[in-house]
Amino acid sequence: MLPFITPPAAPTTRRVGNDRCGVLELEVRGGLTVGESATIAELLAGEQSSFVRGAQIADAIAKEESLSLTEAFQIIESAISGRSLEPAADAIRIKHAQRIEEVAVVYAKAGQRNIEATVTGLIRSRCNLPEWSLDDTRRLDKVLFDGIWQLAQDEQTAEAMPTNPPSEDDLKKPQPVTAKRKAPTGAKSSGN
Repeated sequence: MLPFITPPAAPTTRRVGNDRCGVLELEVRGGLTVGESATIAELLAGEQSSFVRGAQIADAIAKEESLSLTEAFQIIESAISGRSLEPAADAIRIKHAQRIEEVAVVYAKAGQRNIEATVTGLIRSRCNLPEWSLDDTRRLDKVLFDGIWQLAQDEQTAEAMPTNPPSEDDLKKPQPVTAKRKAPTGAKSSGN
């Protein structure tokens, strides 16, 4: 056990699902664990980066339209997010609508893969099912899937919440006693 000045909050649980699809009770930890984050990253490792594909298309548009890569990428990002564009940029958006739509599809698929990997990671960890696969997750009932995804979002939000560092009074409190090592004497062992 780590020698916490302030111990972690006691874990709570949350029920997800319903009578039709089944109800799971999952631990709420106030954030993802290192292992959960690593599992999610591992599940996403083989996927093409949506950013890379967006940059490739932005590069093609930039060359054709004599724009900087940044300007072309901003047009793509603005078009996908529905932000209004100046008339010249809007004309480029219309001219390259098919390419921009390709980026939008890549982004949407990447977002769905991220959600599926996150839900899979939580199930593996919090249901103690290390062999649970992405295919298993894809077969979940939507209500159950959405409940686990909501828990994951809440855990990630909790990680970003500001924490209160220990007060000066907390730091002055006596620390728990831990086993102490013998101080070296400087004498050398004969090996016997």
